[in-house]
Amino acid sequence: MSIPNDPDFVLVRMGNGATPTEVFEILCGITSVNINKTANTTDRFTQDCEKPGQVPVRTVRVNGKQLDVSGSGLVNVDQIEDFEAALGIRKNYKTELYKRDGSDEGVLLGHYEHQGVMTSQNMSLTDQGDSSGEVAIASHGGWEWVPAS
Repeated sequence: MSIPNDPDFVLVRMGNGATPTEVFEILCGITSVNINKTANTTDRFTQDCEKPGQVPVRTVRVNGKQLDVSGSGLVNVDQIEDFEAALGIRKNYKTELYKRDGSDEGVLLGHYEHQGVMTSQNMSLTDQGDSSGEVAIASHGGWEWVPAS
């Protein structure tokens, strides 16, 4: 029997832009992550030149591709300044998939590397329960899946 090798948790990391060695800090508290890859398309309806009386058929033109990463979890007040500074700014990101193995770090399965723009950050704060936070990161350029070595 073969079963999927699914991750147990995901970490989103934001680069600090330092050179020559960039440091990627965990967006602490973001625990539910969605990774959405989309091919942007336009439908065209093409007529068969040999059968002009027939209804045209759809053909699909791919106009572009995009990666969107969104995450939600708890608000981390210690990182509010970092989030404020990142909103609307191109930065490097890593979205890492892990297995739990009892160690402090877990086992890295692989990660997506990309440059992106944090397009939104939302906080829901209440005195009767847990706070929650959300971020959305839109790719700027290409991305790469890097399997763990």
